[in-house]
Parts: sequence; structure tokens; C-alpha cells
Amino acid sequence: MSESNFLWPRSEVLRAILCAPRLVTPSVIEVMLASMFMGGYPVLCSSGRSALVLALASSGLSRADSVGVFPYASHCVLDAVSRVATPLTGERAWREHLRIVFHQWGYVQERGLAQNAIEDCADTLAVPGCQLFPAGGAFEIWSLPKILGTSGGGVLWCRDQTTAEHVRYLRDKRDGRTVQWFLRLLGTKSPLIHAWWQGGEGISGAPSRLQTGEIIFALGKWSQIVADRLRKIEMAWPLALPWLLRSPERLPCAVPTLVDAETKDIGLELGFSAGLRMMERVGQDGQRSLVQVLPIPIHQDVSIGWLQRALDRLVKENVPVLGS
Repeated sequence: MSESNFLWPRSEVLRAILCAPRLVTPSVIEVMLASMFMGGYPVLCSSGRSALVLALASSGLSRADSVGVFPYASHCVLDAVSRVATPLTGERAWREHLRIVFHQWGYVQERGLAQNAIEDCADTLAVPGCQLFPAGGAFEIWSLPKILGTSGGGVLWCRDQTTAEHVRYLRDKRDGRTVQWFLRLLGTKSPLIHAWWQGGEGISGAPSRLQTGEIIFALGKWSQIVADRLRKIEMAWPLALPWLLRSPERLPCAVPTLVDAETKDIGLELGFSAGLRMMERVGQDGQRSLVQVLPIPIHQDVSIGWLQRALDRLVKENVPVLGS
């Protein structure tokens, strides 16, 4: 199989450049988002990482404060937390007053969070009209590249208007928007330039005006992406982990499946470029464990033909099927 797919859609650099002259203000996009999703107040940011930094900064934390993070948290999450407070991992992290809870790949496993918790829904495709803050946190964060395949952009959802206005104030005090956007585009071709972008993104705020045209264009495709995702979930769900709950309102970017020792390399052979990954399982009793899985990508870049061939091969290799 020559086609290869990662966990998230690829950014379309050409689309970003062609949409740049539209010069839409962030407030226009925030109004559009507020009309699509009820129960929260959106703040448009340059990325999910900058949204996380702003959420922590608005909470009044300092480096003396600890923030619980999830196992295998990415370096961008650790970097974002470290710019404001001190990240804490391991068992103690679950008991921290303020936690970042990762709804990995779009799956909500925890409910009833403390009201100051931050819900990291970076790669969750929410169905328009769905309930925000699914676990009861104070903030919900989206990464638009991981959801829509844009060159950048993130959304910080706040529970009340006062908090959203405070976050916008903090966001608009930050600068470097256009420079960061150019670094982001060039970084798709150069790992070194991508590292430069990463180094500065934690202190960024709003997206560049050159970037907002692409974002509003991609938002117009939301319903189309939802329809595509629903079709692919139906195809891949028989191979899903049996303990995962499927939500009709929050759609994942991948369906994780168990792979035994004999078939652990099959993902790379099939073109699953992410390979094997660790997923945290949170039981109903609160017990936690880490499970090695093969995530099957089902986002909009994945073709139906490729997905069907991959699923057929996995079934042939005796990957467990729900109900069998």
C-alpha cells in the first residue's frame, strides 16, 4: 500500500497562501464559532499551544504552582505549562488541584472534573450543536490543524464571557503573529525552521490576519468533514478497543485497536505512519493503565479505498473484532 496517513490531516500550504488576502478579523471567526457551538465563549488563538498558555495565564498561576499533566504528554504541552507553572506527571498529577485532561484522539474517558480543569480536546471533531466542556472543566482547547488541516490556529473555549474577555486582553498584548505564521509555513519543509516556530509559539497570541482567511474557509467545510468522519467511524469501529465509548457528538481522528506481538509491525506496512502508540485507559473506578494500541486514522485525508484495504488486512491478521 503506497498511501500513508498520520494521526491528523496534513496542512495545505497552497490553500493557506491562496486564502491569505481575505484578511478576516479574529472576532468574525469567533462569532461564527459561537453560532455553531452553544454553551461557551470562543477565543481564537494562533495555535492550541498558545491557547493552553493563555488558559493557564488567565488562571493566575505562577512557577510555584503545579499543574497535573497526562502520561506521555507531548513536549509542546510540557513547554506550554512550563512557561507559566510547573508540570507534574505520574500518580500525583491526578490529584493536582488544576489538571490538564487529554481526551486522546477525541475519546472522553473522564467526567465530573474540577471546574478549573483544562480539557485538551486538540484533535476532537465536535459535531455542530454538541455540548462543550464534556467533562465539566473550565476550558476546552481545540487545535485547528489537527481538526481541519489548517496551517495553524487554535480555539480556547471559556465558560463565561468575563473570562473570555480577559483571555482576549492577554492574547492581544502578544505580538509576532505574521513572523510566526511564515515560520509555520516554512517549517513544513524544514525541521530546523519548524523548531524555530515551536520555540516562539508559546508566547504567541492571536493568529496573523494572513492566516484567518484560511481558517474561515476551513470552517465552512466543517459539516462535510463531519459527514466523512461518520462514514469512516462506521467502517473502523468493529476493530475498536472494546472498553472505549463512542460519542455521537464528538468524533475521533483515529480508532485504536489492539495488536499482538505477531502483528505489531503491520501498521507501518499498511501505511499507518504513526506506528504503535500508548493510550491511557481510565476505568469507571478511576483506575488507570497504559495500553499499547495501533491507531487507525480516519480523518479527512484518508481515502475510503485505503481505509477499507487496511481494515480487510487487519481482520485477516486476526486483529480482535467487536462482537466476535
